[in-house]
Amino acid sequence: MPEQSPTRFTMVPARRSDEPTARKRARRVLGALFLASGLSVVAVVIALADGSSEPDLSKVDPQGRDLAHMAAVNHLAGQQQNVPRADSFDPEEAMEQAPAGRNAPLAYRSLNWVGFSPQHFGSEKLGFTDFEVHHFLVVLEGAAGAPTQAPGTQTSGTPAPGRSPAAPRTPGTRGTPTESPVSPAAARQATPPPSGAPSGAPSGAPSGGGATPGASPSPSPSPGGGGGVEGTDTPPSNVLQLDVPVLLDPKGPRLAAAPAFSIWKRGAGEVGGRGDYTNYRGLTVEVSDATKNQILLWAKAYATGDSAGLLAVTGDQNGDHRYVGLSGFTLPESGRAVQIMSAIKAANGHLIVRVRVLLARAAPGGTVPGRNGGEQRFTTFADFDLLVGARSGAQPPILAWGPAGSAAELEPYYNALGS
Repeated sequence: MPEQSPTRFTMVPARRSDEPTARKRARRVLGALFLASGLSVVAVVIALADGSSEPDLSKVDPQGRDLAHMAAVNHLAGQQQNVPRADSFDPEEAMEQAPAGRNAPLAYRSLNWVGFSPQHFGSEKLGFTDFEVHHFLVVLEGAAGAPTQAPGTQTSGTPAPGRSPAAPRTPGTRGTPTESPVSPAAARQATPPPSGAPSGAPSGAPSGGGATPGASPSPSPSPGGGGGVEGTDTPPSNVLQLDVPVLLDPKGPRLAAAPAFSIWKRGAGEVGGRGDYTNYRGLTVEVSDATKNQILLWAKAYATGDSAGLLAVTGDQNGDHRYVGLSGFTLPESGRAVQIMSAIKAANGHLIVRVRVLLARAAPGGTVPGRNGGEQRFTTFADFDLLVGARSGAQPPILAWGPAGSAAELEPYYNALGS
């Protein structure tokens, strides 16, 4: 009998599944296909969403910021650009030569960098060109650049010489100001407690209870008032945006073209939102006369830099703590010098009180010149958040203070400085 070839194969018939098993396998295959197609659709949606959103530039370090700032300064000064530039940009052609050989500079009050936009232009086939467009906020000065006021609007600012600043509006009083006079005795007569009060807690979450919220304030024009601009979409005329294009070259950033002015749009918009915690209506509370007097003492000590007065009004018993106020300011003799804007119950039986203080730059010798004689000095309102403790006590301590909006981080003796 001949030997079988080692390359000879024996064919074995395949075992076929019965009909129920085949149906199960078919369902599994179809399910896997449907799942894969669904996941692909989700992936496409996520990719499109990520691609359409603005890039997160919080951790991106711009390469051409310093160069852009120098170019912005040169541009506003009317000088020819002397910074590293692209080959395609000729600074001489971008200069309009004045008759005297030098252009007049633009009078501006401040120049601030406010961000940048990365630009990645081109294609895989032709190559890419990378830019950074740096944005600067330019605030003009002079009467010609003063902000225009739309009809029915009110602006805030320093009162003109010889004119007293109008009192700010108080929540729940339909435009009637809540005033705290300079003397504690008069404070009980001239400062009605606010009925529309705010909320906030030093730990970030207010707690407290069933105080009846007052009426919400309705915006009303007030000549020379201390409020913000009422609803308008018109950008301020004394503010411009300066855009500086920077080419990202392998050898370093280069000025790509002449800077250009554009409209500053971020400062315009309709009035909206509550910034004094009055949106927490269930936690509003009236401020007692004792609390008003303590706030008055705090305002005077803070404005004049009275460290001993600040230590006393806080009730801090730690001998290593000290407190420091402003230097070179004073509290004017005015019924509007200290105003209680709103108040709310906070955690641990404390209060958060929004206070408006009138600050005046002190004249040599520590006095403020009168309105009828002498030089007029800088005067402005400033809003603060105060953390007040033991609201039912005879002398509630002013435990902490900070700028308006800082109530969430205020804790007892937050402002203390160690020895």
